[in-house]
Amino acid sequence: MAVGNEGKVQSVLKRVLDDIKPSQSEIVAANAVSNDIMGRLKRAVPKNVEIILAGSVARGTQISGNSDIDIFLLFPRSMDKGEMERKGMAVARKIVKKGKGERFVIKYAEHPYLQLVFKNPPVKADIVPAYKIRDSFEMGSSVDRTQLHNEFVLKHLTQRQKDDVRLLKAFMKFHNVYGAEAEREGFSGYLCELLIHHYGSFVSLLLAFSNLKLPLCIDAKNKEIVKDPEAFKRFGSEFVVIDPTDSERNVAAVVSETALARMVLMSRKFLLNPTEKFFYGAEFSDERSSGKLKRIAREMGVDIYFLTFMVPDISRDIIFQQLRRLCARLEKSLGDNSFGPVLSLYNMDGKDAVIAFFVNRYAIASVARAGPEVFMKGACEAFTKQRKTTYIRGYKIISIDKAQYRNPAELLRHEVKGDVPSHLSSAKLSLNSVPERHAKLVYRKYVEATTI
Repeated sequence: MAVGNEGKVQSVLKRVLDDIKPSQSEIVAANAVSNDIMGRLKRAVPKNVEIILAGSVARGTQISGNSDIDIFLLFPRSMDKGEMERKGMAVARKIVKKGKGERFVIKYAEHPYLQLVFKNPPVKADIVPAYKIRDSFEMGSSVDRTQLHNEFVLKHLTQRQKDDVRLLKAFMKFHNVYGAEAEREGFSGYLCELLIHHYGSFVSLLLAFSNLKLPLCIDAKNKEIVKDPEAFKRFGSEFVVIDPTDSERNVAAVVSETALARMVLMSRKFLLNPTEKFFYGAEFSDERSSGKLKRIAREMGVDIYFLTFMVPDISRDIIFQQLRRLCARLEKSLGDNSFGPVLSLYNMDGKDAVIAFFVNRYAIASVARAGPEVFMKGACEAFTKQRKTTYIRGYKIISIDKAQYRNPAELLRHEVKGDVPSHLSSAKLSLNSVPERHAKLVYRKYVEATTI
């Protein structure tokens, strides 16, 4: 932190917290809804099923406007998993009051759960069947851990630290690194809570992240840094936060390198010049995105190759995982063929999905391909015999070959006719221009990626 900025930091954080902390009326409204749902469930479930409120509302770490509710139906561990799921979903459906404008959606994690949607107040409530457990060894699925997470956070975080979690969530949210879903690959709410527990406060966390060095392994239970190199091998990651309720789980496993790097950079920049723009910033308009992308391409001197898809109405996580894998594979293929993109983006909304590659404008006719070293007699003879023009660079034989693809469009057309993920088989290739609905998706990602 820059010398003399301490007072300015605290002043900014106070103003932000006053804005993002739920008002008393919002808290009362959320509590009223959760109590109503839990009352309905209590009348509908067998006596051996426990009902608990979980998530950020239960822990007191939610941000204003994000008071969605998580309610868990905890069944005896002795019950068959299929029976537990069926009974849980049947009870959840039973308590929906469609006559009062309530509706529900069936969603899936490791097993199905019901999301209850209210019109007034505009709140969503997830009703999740799970097993009642005392520790992680009794888990039937990962959702069972939530009750243990609840207990740990409620026991170890002070009210001030809960407010610091709110600040951290708001900070990460604005910088697009909040959320463990495939779309973000960022920091989950539980991870935010553990980081505040470990570092003690929001400012201390920013100071630590602004000077972060990898590898880093945090033992959240004991608030210690683990120095043992075996820990990184065990978790297969350079950034580890060990779950205090399950020593075999890295809570930071889904955090991507990009999300971690962005958090490090933003922590550093905020402490150097603390202002509210790091929590809100300037709004941007995505109107006429197609024209904006053309201008960006012109200024960069690139062509933008768009792959657009119509995707099924399934989990966003599944679609984003497939988009990420396909984008990475095509990016590598473009690079291997001398068309490496300067920027690659992907996004989706509803049934529209898109991948965009910003590639320098040129076509190629020939490529240099490295062959064996001259000391490898048989391999050299075979290599030169098959090729028309060769020369020596250092110890290696180099062949000048006709390019397999003269431009990125040829390569991309060939690739998307081959092995693509199941939900992205409808790919259409466009150069520099797409319908506005696809252009908006790309432009939003462009602004997100380049705003640092």
